[in-house]
Amino acid sequence: MSDQLLVDPAEPAAPIQALLTALLLRGASEGMQAMAERETEFPNRLAAQLTGIALDPTARGHADDILDGYWSDEQRQQQMLRADGTGREVIIGSGFHAAVYAAVRVRSGHPRPLVLERDARAGGTFAMTARPTFYLNSRNRAGGAGLAGDQQAALNYLPGAPIQAANVGMREYQTNTDIAFVIRLALAQFADVVTNATVRSATGDRTGVRIELDGRSPLSAGRVIDARGLGDPISQDVADGRSILTFAQFMARMGGMWPLRGLRRAAVIGGGDSGKCAVESLLGIGPQPLMAAAALDSVERIDWYAEDLPDTCDEWQQQIRGRYQAIGRYLRPDRLLTVMRRRARPIALPGAALIDGRTYDLVIVCTGNRETDIDGLGDGFFDEYRTADQAVVAREHYNLPALRVGPHARLPFTRQERDDGIADIPQNAVAMFRTAPKTAALAATLPALPRD
Repeated sequence: MSDQLLVDPAEPAAPIQALLTALLLRGASEGMQAMAERETEFPNRLAAQLTGIALDPTARGHADDILDGYWSDEQRQQQMLRADGTGREVIIGSGFHAAVYAAVRVRSGHPRPLVLERDARAGGTFAMTARPTFYLNSRNRAGGAGLAGDQQAALNYLPGAPIQAANVGMREYQTNTDIAFVIRLALAQFADVVTNATVRSATGDRTGVRIELDGRSPLSAGRVIDARGLGDPISQDVADGRSILTFAQFMARMGGMWPLRGLRRAAVIGGGDSGKCAVESLLGIGPQPLMAAAALDSVERIDWYAEDLPDTCDEWQQQIRGRYQAIGRYLRPDRLLTVMRRRARPIALPGAALIDGRTYDLVIVCTGNRETDIDGLGDGFFDEYRTADQAVVAREHYNLPALRVGPHARLPFTRQERDDGIADIPQNAVAMFRTAPKTAALAATLPALPRD
C-alpha cells in the first residue's frame, strides 16, 4: 500500500507540485500573478494558484500537458501498480465520479486511492479533447452542491475539488474543458492515477479483489469503486471513424483544425443531450472550433433523425427548455436543419454514408451508451447499497468488496426527488447534480480498510 496515506488539501500533492514547479520555471503566468495579488480572498494559496492557471489558457494548456506526462510515465506507473494490497482502494475510471470519490475520501482522512484509466488521457467524457467542444446543461454559478432550481447552488459542483469550474469561466454555460480541468486537478491532488490501464476482470471474495489488467501484472485491492461512467457508445459497431462517427469521435474532431472542412450534408442520429450538442456544433453555435471560419467551415444541410423531437420552431420553443432553445430558430422553413421523426441506421460507403437512400458526407451517431465489459463486474452482480439513513447512494457487488457509483449505477429516484419534480425528467437519472452528492456520501461513510 502507498506510504502516502493522508493529504493536507491545502498543500500540493506530488503531481500538483510538479506542474506548479514546471510553470514557475517557465515564468509565472499572468493568471497566477493576478491571483497572487488576491490570495487572501481564497481558502488557501493552492486554490489561488490553481485558479490563476485555470484562467490563463496558455498556462492551462501547459498544466494539462504536464499532468498527462506525469500520469503516463511508465516507471511511476509500475511503482503505483506494485504498491497494491488489500489495504488499498482501486477506482476503475477517471471521470467526474472518480474525482468526487477520491477527493471526499482523502479529505475524510483515508489513503489516496489508485485510479485506473484505460485511455491515455484522464478525466472521462469531459476530457475527450483538450479544446472546448460542447457546453454543459446547467448555468454557470458559484456555490455549493444543490438541486435544480436552487439559485445559490452550482449544479456542476465537484465535492472536495481544489477549485470549482464555476469559478474559472465567465460564460453562462461552462464548456467540457472547464469541468475536465477541475476533475483532473482533483485526481492529481487526491489520487494515484495510472493511464492506459484496461481492466479485464475482477475476482475474489469479501476479503479482497484480484484485478487483471491488459498487458500488465495483476494487482490486488481491498475495495473496488466501479466509476466507469456512461460506458461505450451503443452504435460504435456501425461507426467506421471516417464518414460515420460516434459522439466522442465527433467531439474529438471538433477539437482539431478545420473540423467541418469539406462537409456539405450531415446527419445526426439521436435526440438526447449528445445529439443536441452535435447539432449545435454543426450549426456553429457550440464552442468555437480551432481555426474555423464561418465562410469556409459550414454545413449546407443537417438532417436530424430523432423520433421524439419537435420539428418546427414554434413547437421547439414550447417543448424544449434550457440552453438548447437556440437550436429552434434553425427549424424554420427553408433553414438548414430538418428533424426527421424516425429511427435510422447508417451504412458506410467509400467516402460517404447512406441513410434511407440519402447520402451524407458525415453521420454522427448519438444513440446512447452501454456498459463496458469487465468480467465479474457486470450489472447483474450488483444490488442497492444504502447508508445508515437508508439512502441508496451506490450499488454493491453481491460477492466482492466492490461498489458501483455514478450514472451506470442506475440509482433510483427518491420520494423527495419525485415530490420535487426531479424524476419528471428521465435524463435526471444520470444528472451530476443528483449523483455527485450520493458518491460523496458513500466516500464519507464507508468504513476504513484494514492496513496490510
